[in-house]
Amino acid sequence: MLKESQTLIRNFDHYFLRRYRWRYHLLIVDNHLFDCYSFFLQARRENEQLLHSYDLLEIPHKVGLYQQVLTDLKAHTQLRIEFRDTHHLVHPGTEISQDLAHGHTPD
Repeated sequence: MLKESQTLIRNFDHYFLRRYRWRYHLLIVDNHLFDCYSFFLQARRENEQLLHSYDLLEIPHKVGLYQQVLTDLKAHTQLRIEFRDTHHLVHPGTEISQDLAHGHTPD
């Protein structure tokens, strides 16, 4: 097993606490801005919006290395994996037009 895979699995086991009524999933970001792949474990309590994101590993943008690390991760866990690409960023929602608590006022 690759050194990167061992680091990823060790960090995953450290943060994946299997808490009651918590939801976990993995997030992999193909980050073209920093030319790397980033792996995160995301967790939140059931029925809550607050999301905890744990940085597990960052590897150089090498397809062979990425595929081997991903294969090792899938062999270790069956958690759902979400993939994101920085070439296809999504706007988080509508523009804020009025938020008096943070200084946004109507025009």
